[in-house]
Amino acid sequence: MPVIDFLLLVAAKLLLGWLIADFLGGVLHWLEDRILREDMLLIGPAIVAPNRLHHRKPMAFAAASLVHRNGTTWIAAASASALWLLAFGPSAVWAGATLGGMLTSMVHYLTHVPPRPGHPLRILQEIGIIQSVAQHAQHHRPTANRRYCVLTSWLNPVLDAVGIWAGLEVAARWLRVPVDAS
Repeated sequence: MPVIDFLLLVAAKLLLGWLIADFLGGVLHWLEDRILREDMLLIGPAIVAPNRLHHRKPMAFAAASLVHRNGTTWIAAASASALWLLAFGPSAVWAGATLGGMLTSMVHYLTHVPPRPGHPLRILQEIGIIQSVAQHAQHHRPTANRRYCVLTSWLNPVLDAVGIWAGLEVAARWLRVPVDAS
């Protein structure tokens, strides 16, 4: 295989992993917003409460330390990565998903505290590799029932258009799982 083809294949696999992390992060975000409760043992105070506070006061988490802002995401991403590695072994898709999972909260932070114009991270926001400020702002509008993926700007328009989040809510209600509509 020519070197350029090999590099393109690796880049495509890394991007696929990045998008997998974005989707899985979106599903977890949806669960935090709609299904999980603040009074749940362990995850309620550690994960759900800070998420709900963030919806009431979007900048509240920006004042937290790097570890406090990212810690639960790092633990979740590292755990999922380890399971994937044990089940399937290392791959470029695994590496992209692991990196994306580890950076999800940091990218979310950048949608609230964006880098200056011209900064390389701002350029990545403009092309959608990491989520733009404008797209994430749509999640914080009243009802907050869309734009759950916070890693890229690419999946949300598709997932919102096909009604994935509304479909998950219908499925949850059908299974008699309470859905928080706030």
